Amino acid sequence: MSEPEAQAEISGGAPGGQDQPPRQEPPRGKKPGSSRGIAIGIIGGIVIAGIAAGVVVPRIAGDKPAAAVGEESTLEVLAPGEINAALPTLDPATSKAAVDDAKNCKVPLAWVTLTQRVGGNGGMVRIRSGQYTSPPIKLTPVPQRVAVPYPAPYPTGRGVLTLIGEADKVGFYLTPGGVHDVNGAYSVNVHWQVRNPCP
Repeated sequence: MSEPEAQAEISGGAPGGQDQPPRQEPPRGKKPGSSRGIAIGIIGGIVIAGIAAGVVVPRIAGDKPAAAVGEESTLEVLAPGEINAALPTLDPATSKAAVDDAKNCKVPLAWVTLTQRVGGNGGMVRIRSGQYTSPPIKLTPVPQRVAVPYPAPYPTGRGVLTLIGEADKVGFYLTPGGVHDVNGAYSVNVHWQVRNPCP
């Protein structure tokens, strides 16, 4: 090989005969910038996992009984003009003081709606509201409005209602309400707006 050919081979054919380091080829199966793509993929996976955890974890916690964790339902006031119609749903022995207070505009009564959804089994429940426990209530597909005293002193604005019995697909409607299986007891946190009982 002649000297000019050897120089051309060493210089890699660079113009002007300047020496340049030989160009390195990426290993087979790897493309330039692929490590950057891996890093972006890992970061994207972490971000998606964080978003998923933010959505899923609160839902898991929300599946616990409402008395332990969850959104409170609103307990509505029984209007003074509806007290007499609601008397048959109350236990006369233990609700007399609450009924008298409601009629005298001291502390109102509250109400809930109960029903049994299609395919439900069982059929008798009671409502515990503070120290008061309702008489047994026969569940039917027709919604029943049931009066109860407030489960805590009225000025506190919060308490817990508990369904007691053995029944499934029980429609227990407050605001919001829902359909629940009652296996012994099912509790719901409630709140109410404290206001003048007789506006």
